[in-house]
Amino acid sequence: MDARLEALRARIAAVDQDLVHLAAERLTLAAEVGQAKLAQGLPIRNYETEAEVLARYRRHAEGEGVEPEFARRLATLLIGEAVRRQEDGRTPEGVAIARVTPAGSQRILVVGGGGKMGRWLARFFRGQGHSVTTQDPAGPVEGFPHLEPAAGVVDSEVIVLAMPLSRGPEVLRRVLAQEPRGLVVDISSLKSHLLGDLKAGAARGLRVASLHPLFGPDVRTLAGRIVAVCDCGHPGAAADAARLFEGTALTVTRIPVERHDEYMQYGLGLSHLVSILFFTTLIRAGASFDDLATMASTTFLKQARTAAEVASENAEMYAEIQRLNRHSGELYRLVRESLAALEAAALAPGPGRFIELMQAGRAWFPEVVPQELG
Repeated sequence: MDARLEALRARIAAVDQDLVHLAAERLTLAAEVGQAKLAQGLPIRNYETEAEVLARYRRHAEGEGVEPEFARRLATLLIGEAVRRQEDGRTPEGVAIARVTPAGSQRILVVGGGGKMGRWLARFFRGQGHSVTTQDPAGPVEGFPHLEPAAGVVDSEVIVLAMPLSRGPEVLRRVLAQEPRGLVVDISSLKSHLLGDLKAGAARGLRVASLHPLFGPDVRTLAGRIVAVCDCGHPGAAADAARLFEGTALTVTRIPVERHDEYMQYGLGLSHLVSILFFTTLIRAGASFDDLATMASTTFLKQARTAAEVASENAEMYAEIQRLNRHSGELYRLVRESLAALEAAALAPGPGRFIELMQAGRAWFPEVVPQELG
């Protein structure tokens, strides 16, 4: 072996050892920070600090000639492991640390806490220092006090409904029938099937609002993420719902609940539809992925990754997103018209109409489309 090559590989091995050592040191320090937070009654997760860490890594990356995306992924990985250790709530010797209830802590009941998003919310609110209880038909949620159905609604200061779309109206009506004094919010990705009950509850003076976290339960950091807060008619409920996310890196978008599904026909319905149309067309064509992958372009692979993620999701939930949105009929009409216009432009004798479509697309997008944070 070439002596210089061997020497370089030895130096890389030494750097790797240093990297692991530094990562271990960072995680130890993060665990100590977590212990101090618990002892002082501070929230475990400080999403504004996490956003600052991401920005710091990006600055360091620019100074060292490292790709910012690589630095972001590295920072996200370290943040995720640090939070996991902090949430454990134990000393290095395995002794549980007494949690001090922070000022402003609320009693929060998560109905449907056993689902993916319900479990994420339970952990999120506990990490923010709140007292969290769950209620799920499937049984207790590990790590959280559990209540039987219909219990705890009256005594909770916040009731979060994290149920499947199909069960939304039933659960919402059951909760509102108990005349809760606390804030009631759902997190359904559609509101059409809940609209009447949400507005009726607010009209009765109940503190009803509606939320839609526009991210999934696998999110590692909240920098660049959005949560929609929908006003259902109660003067203060939407403001109270927005305050649940104060001190995080989330962007809070306030809209009337009537407008939510109008936006979601594109933000969810159309984006899902494009991916489903992608793989449905390929299946109808009789083309196998393995065959196409041997000649795949970068664009094909990007679309294929997104379509594969959609195909792996809960098919029943995706069907409900298409079926329950009161704007879906309008969306499908627009898609048919757009496809007809594209077909006519693509098959025309000259490129003029096709170029016009492309130029209209360039004009519609901002100069830099925000990159999703993992």
